[in-house]
Amino acid sequence: MSAQASRPWALYFTTFLASLLAAGSAVFWVMGILAVSAPEPGEAPQAARLSAPQAHDLARALGGGLQEQAATALNTSTQYQLFGVVAGPLGAGYALVAIDGAPPKAYRVGDALGSGQVLRSVGARGAKLGPGLQGEATLELNLPKPSGG
Repeated sequence: MSAQASRPWALYFTTFLASLLAAGSAVFWVMGILAVSAPEPGEAPQAARLSAPQAHDLARALGGGLQEQAATALNTSTQYQLFGVVAGPLGAGYALVAIDGAPPKAYRVGDALGSGQVLRSVGARGAKLGPGLQGEATLELNLPKPSGG
Protein backbone atom coordinates (compact mmCIF):
# COMPACT_ATOMS: atom_id res chain seq x y z
CA MET A 1 0.00 0.00 0.00
CA SER A 2 1.24 3.52 -0.73
CA ALA A 3 1.93 6.09 1.97
CA GLN A 4 -0.70 8.46 0.57
CA ALA A 5 -3.50 5.92 0.83
CA SER A 6 -2.76 5.28 4.48
CA ARG A 7 -3.30 8.90 5.61
CA PRO A 8 -6.53 9.40 7.56
CA TRP A 9 -9.27 11.43 5.90
CA ALA A 10 -10.05 13.13 9.22
CA LEU A 11 -6.71 14.96 9.05
CA TYR A 12 -7.50 16.23 5.54
CA PHE A 13 -10.94 17.35 6.58
CA THR A 14 -9.63 19.15 9.69
CA THR A 15 -6.92 20.92 7.69
CA PHE A 16 -9.47 22.00 5.08
CA LEU A 17 -11.81 23.39 7.77
CA ALA A 18 -8.97 25.26 9.52
CA SER A 19 -7.82 26.88 6.26
CA LEU A 20 -11.43 27.75 5.36
CA LEU A 21 -11.89 29.38 8.77
CA ALA A 22 -8.64 31.37 8.41
CA ALA A 23 -9.63 32.58 4.93
CA GLY A 24 -13.11 33.56 6.15
CA SER A 25 -11.62 35.47 9.08
CA ALA A 26 -9.24 37.35 6.76
CA VAL A 27 -12.11 38.28 4.42
CA PHE A 28 -14.22 39.45 7.38
CA TRP A 29 -11.50 41.77 8.71
CA VAL A 30 -10.58 43.17 5.29
CA MET A 31 -14.24 43.94 4.53
CA GLY A 32 -14.62 45.58 7.95
CA ILE A 33 -11.57 47.79 7.41
CA LEU A 34 -12.72 48.80 3.93
CA ALA A 35 -16.20 49.66 5.22
CA VAL A 36 -14.79 51.96 7.92
CA SER A 37 -12.32 53.79 5.70
CA ALA A 38 -14.60 54.36 2.70
CA PRO A 39 -17.50 56.76 3.46
CA GLU A 40 -20.78 56.44 1.62
CA PRO A 41 -21.14 58.64 -1.47
CA GLY A 42 -22.88 61.90 -0.60
CA GLU A 43 -22.22 61.46 3.11
CA ALA A 44 -20.89 64.54 4.90
CA PRO A 45 -17.46 64.29 6.53
CA GLN A 46 -17.43 63.72 10.29
CA ALA A 47 -16.28 67.25 11.11
CA ALA A 48 -19.14 68.79 9.12
CA ARG A 49 -21.74 66.75 11.01
CA LEU A 50 -20.62 67.96 14.45
CA SER A 51 -22.92 70.44 16.10
CA ALA A 52 -22.30 73.01 18.79
CA PRO A 53 -22.25 71.57 22.31
CA GLN A 54 -25.33 71.90 24.45
CA ALA A 55 -25.17 74.38 27.33
CA HIS A 56 -25.57 71.77 30.07
CA ASP A 57 -22.81 69.60 28.55
CA LEU A 58 -20.48 72.57 28.30
CA ALA A 59 -21.28 73.65 31.86
CA ARG A 60 -20.57 70.16 33.15
CA ALA A 61 -17.28 70.06 31.20
CA LEU A 62 -16.28 73.38 32.73
CA GLY A 63 -17.00 72.02 36.21
CA GLY A 64 -19.95 74.21 37.06
CA GLY A 65 -23.38 73.54 38.43
CA LEU A 66 -25.72 75.18 35.94
CA GLN A 67 -28.53 75.86 38.44
CA GLU A 68 -26.35 77.60 41.04
CA GLN A 69 -24.60 79.68 38.40
CA ALA A 70 -27.90 80.65 36.75
CA ALA A 71 -29.22 81.79 40.15
CA THR A 72 -26.22 84.08 40.65
CA ALA A 73 -26.70 85.45 37.13
CA LEU A 74 -30.23 86.52 38.02
CA ASN A 75 -28.89 88.58 40.92
CA THR A 76 -26.45 90.58 38.81
CA SER A 77 -27.34 93.83 37.11
CA THR A 78 -25.20 93.28 34.00
CA GLN A 79 -26.70 92.14 30.71
CA TYR A 80 -24.04 89.50 30.00
CA GLN A 81 -22.71 86.97 32.53
CA LEU A 82 -19.77 84.71 31.62
CA PHE A 83 -19.85 81.20 33.12
CA GLY A 84 -16.99 79.46 31.34
CA VAL A 85 -14.78 79.31 28.30
CA VAL A 86 -13.23 76.63 26.14
CA ALA A 87 -10.35 78.45 24.48
CA GLY A 88 -8.72 77.22 21.32
CA PRO A 89 -5.73 78.55 19.38
CA LEU A 90 -5.69 82.22 18.36
CA GLY A 91 -8.86 83.26 20.17
CA ALA A 92 -11.09 80.51 18.77
CA GLY A 93 -13.35 78.43 21.00
CA TYR A 94 -16.63 78.61 22.93
CA ALA A 95 -18.03 80.72 25.74
CA LEU A 96 -20.89 79.90 28.10
CA VAL A 97 -22.82 83.18 28.44
CA ALA A 98 -26.13 84.10 30.07
CA ILE A 99 -27.96 87.10 28.61
CA ASP A 100 -30.43 89.15 30.70
CA GLY A 101 -30.70 86.47 33.37
CA ALA A 102 -31.64 83.69 30.95
CA PRO A 103 -30.02 80.27 31.40
CA PRO A 104 -26.46 80.13 30.03
CA LYS A 105 -25.97 79.09 26.43
CA ALA A 106 -22.84 78.03 24.55
CA TYR A 107 -21.67 80.43 21.83
CA ARG A 108 -18.92 79.83 19.29
CA VAL A 109 -16.55 82.64 18.33
CA GLY A 110 -18.34 84.57 15.59
CA ASP A 111 -21.87 83.82 16.87
CA ALA A 112 -24.26 86.72 17.54
CA LEU A 113 -25.33 87.08 21.17
CA GLY A 114 -28.11 89.59 20.62
CA SER A 115 -28.30 93.39 20.80
CA GLY A 116 -25.86 93.49 17.89
CA GLN A 117 -23.07 91.92 19.95
CA VAL A 118 -20.86 89.17 18.50
CA LEU A 119 -18.54 86.89 20.44
CA ARG A 120 -15.17 88.14 19.11
CA SER A 121 -12.67 85.88 20.91
CA VAL A 122 -12.14 83.80 24.03
CA GLY A 123 -9.08 83.53 26.21
CA ALA A 124 -8.03 81.47 29.20
CA ARG A 125 -10.23 83.41 31.66
CA GLY A 126 -12.42 85.69 29.58
CA ALA A 127 -14.25 86.58 26.39
CA LYS A 128 -14.49 89.69 24.24
CA LEU A 129 -17.69 91.00 22.64
CA GLY A 130 -18.15 93.61 19.97
CA PRO A 131 -20.52 94.86 17.27
CA GLY A 132 -18.79 92.71 14.63
CA LEU A 133 -15.73 90.58 14.05
CA GLN A 134 -13.62 93.59 12.99
CA GLY A 135 -12.43 96.57 15.06
CA GLU A 136 -12.19 97.15 18.80
CA ALA A 137 -13.98 94.93 21.29
CA THR A 138 -16.60 96.96 23.16
CA LEU A 139 -17.11 94.60 26.10
CA GLU A 140 -14.78 92.23 27.90
CA LEU A 141 -16.22 89.53 30.16
CA ASN A 142 -13.99 87.85 32.75
CA LEU A 143 -14.55 84.77 34.83
CA PRO A 144 -14.64 85.33 38.59
CA LYS A 145 -11.51 84.42 40.50
CA PRO A 146 -11.61 80.82 41.75
CA SER A 147 -12.50 80.59 45.42
CA GLY A 148 -10.98 78.17 47.89
CA GLY A 149 -7.44 77.28 48.80
